[in-house]
Order: sequence, then C-alpha cells, then structure tokens
Amino acid sequence: MRRIKRTLHVAKNDLRIMVGDKIFFFWTLAFPILFIVIFGVLYKAGDNDPDVARLTVVNLDQGRWGSYFIGKIETPGIAVTVTGEEPAEYGRLLVIPADFSARIEARRDQALAFKKRSDASARAAARVETRLMQAIARTIGELVLYGPGDLAEFLDGHPEFKDLVVVKSEFPANTVTVVPSGFDHSIPGTTIQFIMMMVMIYGGITVMEDRKRGVLARMLFSPMSAGELFRAKLLGRWLMGLLQALMLFAVGKIFFGLDLGSVPLALLVIAVFALAMAALSVFIGSLVTKEDVIIGLAILLANIFAGLGGCWWPNEIVPPAVRGVARISPAYWAMDALHQLTFFQGGLADIAVPVGVLAALAAVLTAVAGKTFRIRE
Repeated sequence: MRRIKRTLHVAKNDLRIMVGDKIFFFWTLAFPILFIVIFGVLYKAGDNDPDVARLTVVNLDQGRWGSYFIGKIETPGIAVTVTGEEPAEYGRLLVIPADFSARIEARRDQALAFKKRSDASARAAARVETRLMQAIARTIGELVLYGPGDLAEFLDGHPEFKDLVVVKSEFPANTVTVVPSGFDHSIPGTTIQFIMMMVMIYGGITVMEDRKRGVLARMLFSPMSAGELFRAKLLGRWLMGLLQALMLFAVGKIFFGLDLGSVPLALLVIAVFALAMAALSVFIGSLVTKEDVIIGLAILLANIFAGLGGCWWPNEIVPPAVRGVARISPAYWAMDALHQLTFFQGGLADIAVPVGVLAALAAVLTAVAGKTFRIRE
C-alpha cells in the first residue's frame, strides 16, 4: 500500500507541475479547439442518412405513362420533385425520356437514366433505387395483368393487385454506408492527435529535465525504488493524456453536441491509447538529451501518425492501399475504434481488435521504456 501511495504521490505531483505551466491549457485545450472547428466545418456532416431521401425527376415524356410511373415512385420516405429540365444541382436524378409512353404502348424496352452525386448518402440512394425497382416491377406486373387500357380504373376495383411485388435491398457486409464527418469526427481526431503531441512533448521534456537536474537520482534516496519511480512517471503522463481527452470531450459535448456512442467504451479506447503514448514519452525522454529535439520529434511523429491514422480525414474514404499503410499508426487503431462506436453503432466486440492492438502496443512500449529508463546522465 505504501508503494502505491508513493507512486500516486509522484504521479499527481508531475501532473500538477505540467498543469501549472502557464501555456499548458493553450496547447492542450485552446489550440486543439481551433483544429476541431476547422476540420469540423471542413468535413461537416452532410446528407449521410436523411429521414427523407430526395429525388429529382426530369419528366420529358409526351404521354400519360411518365406521370403514372412517377406516381408509383412517390412514398412518404422519398420527396419527389418533378421538373422539365435537368437542374444544375441535385442529389439524385431520374430522367424519363420523351418516348417513355410510346415505348410502353409499343411493348418495347426502356432505358431510364439515374444519376447521383458522389458525396450523396449511400443509404438514401439505396432507398431511392429500391423504390425505383419496385415502381418498375409494379408497372410491368400491372401491364401483364391488365394489358392496354385504364390501369388506374382497374386497380381501383382490384386493390389486391397494387402490391404484387415487394423489393428489398441491403448492403453487403462491411459496406461503408456512412462517411464519418462533422464534429463527431473532428473532436476525437483532434483529441487523438494532441494526446500524441502533448504527452510526448510535456512527458518527454519533464523526464529529460528531471534526469539532467538530478531530481530522479535524489528521489532514490527516499524509500522509492527505481521501478516505482518509472511507474510513477508513466502514470503521471497517462493521467495527463486522460485529462486532455476529458477536457476536449466535455467541450465537444457542451458546444458541439458530441456523440461518442458508448462513452465508457470510448474512454476505454482513450485510456489504452494514452497509456501507449505515455510509455513512448518516457522512452523518448530517457534517450534524448535536448528539449528542441524532443519537441521536433513529437511534432513530426504526431503529425505523421495523425495524417495516416485518420485524425484529419476519415480513413473510410481513402484507397485500400493507403489504409494498409495507415495500420502502422497508433492513431489508426484508436480512430477505427472510435468510429465504430460513433458512426456504426458498434459495441465491445466491434472494437476488440483495435483496442487489443493498442493494448499490445502499450505493453511493448512500456516494457521498452522500462528497460531504457535512465535515472542519471
């Protein structure tokens, strides 16, 4: 128990010293908020999963079947806008050709042009495409049943024929239907980036300075052992990473409506990731002897890992080859887990692999940092 108290005392004192730095809150809170706003607006949430899917229909048909077919498309979940010419902007567009009615009456095949924006919601597009398939199937079925004549009058007297065909669609497994965006992406991404940067900078520099000034050596004259001292330094830097994450998540929740999905699981991801970065900071501080080298190395590593790991833009939109390379970044695994929780309604089983990778990394870095931990120059 005394060993634990000694370790906690040193860790809390380290945290107090770091927090007491005049510019600590600028670099750990104010500056990250600027990043959050920039990337949150730059990659703001768009038409990811709207309640109503919008479809613009250009009806060039000269007969009655174009309007009849549009009636088959209309449903409460789809807002249909009919126009006579292709607009400059649209989310999803269906073009009914001028000879649509003529080809139906001649029993000839049809070609309908369906277009959609590349950044439009995949779910909404699937909803519209499913409805189009239903409308086509129903129209064909009605034509086969009744032939030429007034189908509306026939169906009024035979309601059982109105829903002869039911079309269902679903995405293949692992299909990305929502692109992480907005503040729900930028807040975790910025948090991960600045945990890397600030824990490595503050943690590394303070370990280096304590060693060069003889603070670490003098502490061994107390009942504290070298192993306890290492664990205390590791714990102090881990607490710093957790504190920064809690501050940024609190700001995100209050001012930007941050939704982390499962908060306990999100904090688990942050805790494991922060432990890995704490170990890395102790390792760097034990080997490097110059402050500017630590700062430069921390900024370089943090930005490389952030760019590869999906802190700036979601990894879900990059090519598979880039995602493969990104796996070398600790940030990749943290962002993958946080995206699973936030955007894909994931649970513990869904984040088991990324959290496991981060835990393994934390264990390896802790072991290496413990072996290289230097108390004296």
